[in-house]
Amino acid sequence: MKKNTDRDIDTPHMKTNTSRLIAFSLLLAASTNMLKAQTTYEATVEQALTAVNAGEIDKAEKLFMQALKLHPSDIRNALIYYNVATLDLQRGDKKRAIGHLSTAIGITPHNIPILRTRADLYLQLGNQGKALLDYTTIIDLDPHNQEALLARALIYQQRRDFHSAKADYERLLTDNPNNYAALLGTAILFQNAGKPQEAITRITLLIDQYPDKAELFSIRAEIEKEAGHPDLAIMDLDKAIALEPSNTNMILSRAYMHLDNGNKRLARQDFLKAIELGVPQGGLTEELKKCR
Repeated sequence: MKKNTDRDIDTPHMKTNTSRLIAFSLLLAASTNMLKAQTTYEATVEQALTAVNAGEIDKAEKLFMQALKLHPSDIRNALIYYNVATLDLQRGDKKRAIGHLSTAIGITPHNIPILRTRADLYLQLGNQGKALLDYTTIIDLDPHNQEALLARALIYQQRRDFHSAKADYERLLTDNPNNYAALLGTAILFQNAGKPQEAITRITLLIDQYPDKAELFSIRAEIEKEAGHPDLAIMDLDKAIALEPSNTNMILSRAYMHLDNGNKRLARQDFLKAIELGVPQGGLTEELKKCR
């Protein structure tokens, strides 16, 4: 009887073990490749960040793009696109930055910091409509987001949608009754709505809380002038300039008020003071003539 040798052994059990071994080897190889790719991805991002810190913008962007190709479906790519947008801003290219931020938002649509950055850029580029949409998305995600509420209120105010602006200011003040920006915005809201006395009352309350803020006296002066109280307006500008003696905008505002009131001597003093502080004399030639 012929004996079986090792070469003759080919049982189904051994075939199964061999198949499992091959499958395991393939899985191990795939896992190893994935781990290598992951390590390369992270290393590339790390190199890009190092280049950013060194001010090597072009090199950093090239490395970020390499990382994106290594793992095109990685959710962390949203942060890479955000970083590339930051590089765009360093170059002064806001439109390109918005493009990269939009790609990042496509990956993580609920990322509030990225939404906020794009909204701010839209606003800087004068696109109030798209900025408004982004701020509203942020508020939907975080109803108490102070920055988004304030930004949206200001947009509504500029669009003369006073009802919506008032609603956002009230939400801000519900969360923080001492929110300076919301209190000031509400006062200006009444001014824009043609209610100067209510605006003056609110500004006065703010001045009681913040007596060292020159801008409050300047704003109240503007409202008082509109309300037909030029003497009170000049008194408030005197207080504002006493707090900020080098503020040329306030000095010029007072100069024009003096000129409107027929006080040429005081107007000339303020115009000359503004020139002394750096306002181009050529731009005030006509004003100085009127002060003779």
